[in-house]
Amino acid sequence: MTTIRILPEILSNQIAAGEVVQRPSSVVKELVENAIDAGSTRITIEAVRGGKSFIRVSDNGIGLSRDDALLSIERYATSKIFTKNDLFSISTMGFRGEALPSIASVSKFSLVTRTKESDIGTKIDIIGGKVRDVSDAGAPVGTMVEVKNLFFNTPARKKFLKSDNTETSHIADVIYGMALGNSHIQFRLFLNNKLQKSFSLSDDLFQRSVGILGRDVADKLYKFEFSDAFITIHGYCSNPLVTRSTSSKIFLFVNKRLVYDRGLISAIFQGYRGRIMKGKFPLGVFFIDIGFDQVDVNVHPSKREIKFFNGRRVYRAVSETIGTALFREQQNMAAYSKIQIGSDVIQKKMIEKFNFFDEAFKPDQMDKVEQSSMDWPMASGENEKNFVDRQAVQQKALQPHQYASGQIKIIGQILGTYILAESEGGLILIDQHAAHERIVYENLKQRYQSLKVQTQNLAVPETLELNFKEADLLSKILDDLKAMGMIIEPFGDTTFIVKAVPAIIDEKEIKPILFEILETALVKKHGFSKQDWLENCLILMACHGAIRANLNLGQIEMEKLLADLEQCENPRHCPHGRPIMVFWTKNQIEKLFKRLV
Repeated sequence: MTTIRILPEILSNQIAAGEVVQRPSSVVKELVENAIDAGSTRITIEAVRGGKSFIRVSDNGIGLSRDDALLSIERYATSKIFTKNDLFSISTMGFRGEALPSIASVSKFSLVTRTKESDIGTKIDIIGGKVRDVSDAGAPVGTMVEVKNLFFNTPARKKFLKSDNTETSHIADVIYGMALGNSHIQFRLFLNNKLQKSFSLSDDLFQRSVGILGRDVADKLYKFEFSDAFITIHGYCSNPLVTRSTSSKIFLFVNKRLVYDRGLISAIFQGYRGRIMKGKFPLGVFFIDIGFDQVDVNVHPSKREIKFFNGRRVYRAVSETIGTALFREQQNMAAYSKIQIGSDVIQKKMIEKFNFFDEAFKPDQMDKVEQSSMDWPMASGENEKNFVDRQAVQQKALQPHQYASGQIKIIGQILGTYILAESEGGLILIDQHAAHERIVYENLKQRYQSLKVQTQNLAVPETLELNFKEADLLSKILDDLKAMGMIIEPFGDTTFIVKAVPAIIDEKEIKPILFEILETALVKKHGFSKQDWLENCLILMACHGAIRANLNLGQIEMEKLLADLEQCENPRHCPHGRPIMVFWTKNQIEKLFKRLV
């Protein structure tokens, strides 16, 4: 008796479904790709409970005849490839002929379709891979597919699905990507019977890019295009100062197919080389149009992975195109530097907000006082004892401080970023941003631990438009953020409103901080304890709150910065672990000048 058997068709279909249908968003992706291939100009997607209980995709494409509809539910039945050579020159979204039978084998499946040549449509009902009914049906031209109770007959697979919100977010991501790649098609997304997103036919690529990347980046996106006989590249890339902590806002399309390719990501970074911080990702929409015979999309059942036959040439063209676009834009410094990180005016206001100086140390008074003799006025309502005490504190702040190895004398500021100081033992160079970052971090941490976080209400509340993953996470951490001084409330669907921020943070910095907090937590959620997450939030807030490079500091400001730094628990490293200062001994300096050998 033989031990090898041919599997029953239903079982083999369920195995194939494991490759094609990994979660509800896989079903949506396959059905929408079929709708695109059918020449649709309007596609409507509906999902309930993250697609677990109900998915419906309807289109106005060419539809199917009765015979074709029956063939479409058979494995490897397709209208898109016919010969072996076709497999190496695929121009359609779908081509395998596995999607519909795989979906039907793990759900309660219904297909209704009609062509314009027919007066009546066809309806096919399938439960768990078995055809239960084929009948005539009234229907508009096009196709509608309903998928109910996904994985009802494979409970082991159903068990691995995530929460409704998580599965919903995956569906939304799929549709947003499809809508970006097909601006000639109207997409409407209904979630839990409510219209969530609508992409109209009047939207051009820029409008759709802004709608998905966020309105905040509308004036920070740069158009790029390149074309030769081999390849055409076009799209939008972000200003290097607009970044995220993950690649989730990089959309890659090859021949309008949404893909993920490490080589393309690397080529994009090469285009940004020297312009973007390590560990940060730009935002953008990148289209590569190339001969269908120059790319293999038959690498994985999901059709998300691809392989170029001449990858080096593609990657070089992408990096050079992006680099050229950024070089062109940076010629206009006023527009290119819209994010004014180095503005003295803004950062002087930041210094005031951070209580960097005592009340009498106002920046606008610095030019009016001499270090050798100060006449501090008595504040309104201040008694004489407090006045004398305050004078003593302020005068002490102007004296050389005990620092490192003995008394230190500040020589000045160099390169707009570093404080140069002399001590008895040698020379010290202090990074002013790293130093202030440590001060702000410890200040925030002490206030958080003592529940004395000071908040500042925003005159005009900020709105946050998030994707479903981000919104789901933010909903869960609102109380933790409130304890840090951020008061954020839901504002419908995936929109939130920021009403107050920590007093130590500039309101202009709140959106980048929140986006970075959410993205970092999403990436590291499986290995991220709550304590680690809270610590990371404080570090991000300190980094965004600290004074930046290229801010001119006066003598008093530098003295006070070092005095505050010396009070910190760890005055030698910023919260990220970078050194705050470097020190050269007299011997080291003399060796540099060959005074010592």
